[in-house]
Amino acid sequence: MNSAVMPSGRSPLVAGLALLLAVLTSGCRADDVSINVEGTRTSSPGAEGTLKAASLAEAIEYVRKDGKERTTPVTYRINLPAEAQILGQPLAISGPEPPAGSRIIIRGAPGGTRISGATFVQNHLKLSRSRDGRYEYALPFSELPGETAQKLLRKLSTISPRQLMVRVNGKTRLQSTRWPNSGFLPVVEIAGDPRSSTATMAFADLPDGVRRSPDLWIGGYLTDSYLFVNARALAVDSKGVLTDRNRLRADGKPPERVYFYNLATFAQCNSFFYDASARTLNFCSEEPIETLEVPVLDTLLAVSGFHNLTVRDVVFELAIETAVTVRDSVAINFSDVIVQLAGADGIAYTNSSDSRIDHASIRAVGRRGAWLSGGDRASLTPGRISIEDSSIQDFSLIYRTFAPAVQMDGVGMSVRRSVIFNGPQFGILYSGNDHVIEDNLLAQLLTEAGDSGFIYSARDFTSQGTVIRRNVLLGTGGRYFNDARGIYLDEFSSGNLVTDNVIVGIPYGILMNGGKDNKLLSNLFILSSPSIWGAALGYASWWQVWRNDHIQVPGGLSVRNLYSLPVDKEPWTSRYPEIAGYKHSDLLRPERNLIEGNRFMGAGSITAFDGDIPTAEVRNNSAVVYRGSLQLLERMRNWIAPSQLDETLALVSSELDRHGLTEHIPLRAPDRAGAQLPGDRFATLSEFK
Repeated sequence: MNSAVMPSGRSPLVAGLALLLAVLTSGCRADDVSINVEGTRTSSPGAEGTLKAASLAEAIEYVRKDGKERTTPVTYRINLPAEAQILGQPLAISGPEPPAGSRIIIRGAPGGTRISGATFVQNHLKLSRSRDGRYEYALPFSELPGETAQKLLRKLSTISPRQLMVRVNGKTRLQSTRWPNSGFLPVVEIAGDPRSSTATMAFADLPDGVRRSPDLWIGGYLTDSYLFVNARALAVDSKGVLTDRNRLRADGKPPERVYFYNLATFAQCNSFFYDASARTLNFCSEEPIETLEVPVLDTLLAVSGFHNLTVRDVVFELAIETAVTVRDSVAINFSDVIVQLAGADGIAYTNSSDSRIDHASIRAVGRRGAWLSGGDRASLTPGRISIEDSSIQDFSLIYRTFAPAVQMDGVGMSVRRSVIFNGPQFGILYSGNDHVIEDNLLAQLLTEAGDSGFIYSARDFTSQGTVIRRNVLLGTGGRYFNDARGIYLDEFSSGNLVTDNVIVGIPYGILMNGGKDNKLLSNLFILSSPSIWGAALGYASWWQVWRNDHIQVPGGLSVRNLYSLPVDKEPWTSRYPEIAGYKHSDLLRPERNLIEGNRFMGAGSITAFDGDIPTAEVRNNSAVVYRGSLQLLERMRNWIAPSQLDETLALVSSELDRHGLTEHIPLRAPDRAGAQLPGDRFATLSEFK
């Protein structure tokens, strides 16, 4: 018998007959099927009727086949062992489905079961140097199993080496080698024939380690402060670094913030580089390598066209691309899960609905923590996908920009009672309708990118109905913070309700760049100046070069949905009464924006005119002079650790009490945000700052 799925403790034939007899004698009601993946303890009552599977993939395949034969709803419970599940290929769950009303529950061991897309390669390492607490190794692909070597070669021919989340000794994530070790360096000039497709970036000085690296990559803000680029260096010589000219500014202005990575030298340890010509990965560790995990799978779990799946007590880790993908599915839920060490997104939903992520810890991912996309904008049918009571930290490690902790598209997504911490740009990026962002703590964001917001939306007059309320935004650690915004309603974002938020230490607390029908009500600003800025972006002289790109009918970036969605029909006209008149109005002029009941402590201000153009109506706002200590000011200037969040919030709260501002939302981190797995151990990030 090829399949290892069988009732535990019996021969296949006897066990099968016994299970069938049990079903028949119980009134043909087999509505709960338990499957223990090999290694699972079977001490629970009723274990005699429990099936066994050699692997999680085999258990899923059993469910697929068994579900096709059933005519009544069934619950499949797949129980995982404590031992890590090392995947040979991504887990795929798709149709055909069991009968309507059925569900699958995949549950890890009490301490959490790890599902990994990596392979252990320490037995193939060659120690090349060992001295002064540094251990350098080479991993020749010729020493690896053929299939593993081919997977890595194929991926490394198309992706940045940084997407390999390499882990040493089960705890330390190795970074791609880089120079400088932290921060950026400016380009002195752009050299070369302007008519050429390539250009040379010249620098004041390049060390030999850069010049002698044949597989060098460039990372940096090559055109704008809000857009990070990863690009291969085409060549390196005494003049500088050659790159594609189309990656640089058309006006020839040299980039101010650039660094190099995948250097063929170890300027710092706990790092690695890829040598394409030698076909080796090379590592430096501060301790001898006993285990070395290198991801070989793009994805760990792919759900497509499915209903009713719940995953609990699981750690998804070590994927080259997105760890978990959900497409065209309904009621796909993740509870008490950890997602970490993924080269792209943590969890991504597309064209799905009625799903939830709760008590999740998503961390150390290359792009977005979670992408929530579902519902239908034409009919305003909500998708109802949420992330709740979760924590997302150290995200956007590779892509750096337009890779938020949470991205929401479509209709009816929500982020509630979650902590978003330590990212280079946005915390939440949204488009679409009727989203809810409430009771969250967002801290230490925009640590690198400019012209960006903790919460950001732009370029769509029809993205209306979103509510942003009772969130706390903490502006710690902002080295490049002069260009930061708290809640950024950019480029004609309209129809938002922003209420009862607390914004601390962010230069532009709320910024509206044009737009209509926004309401900014009862927010509290602390040491955030200017606090509220309303601009008539469309009338700015410097912006006119982009006017046609945005406003030209019918395909301009900011108006294409206005002219393609049925905004003059139900349910749009009832939901957003003003929007039907937008086409007949001056779209560039801000209208019906309201700033009311906001309070300011320390250097608060409201800008509600842009020249002679009113941008908002202002009512009943008030301010108090800051008379507190310098302790809060110093805290906001510096980086903090996650363990310092409660202390920082208490410091803010004490200053508010001192100034008589006692009516505000509780200043504390959401209770039990993140996974509650006692076996959790987080990989050290070893960030080079």
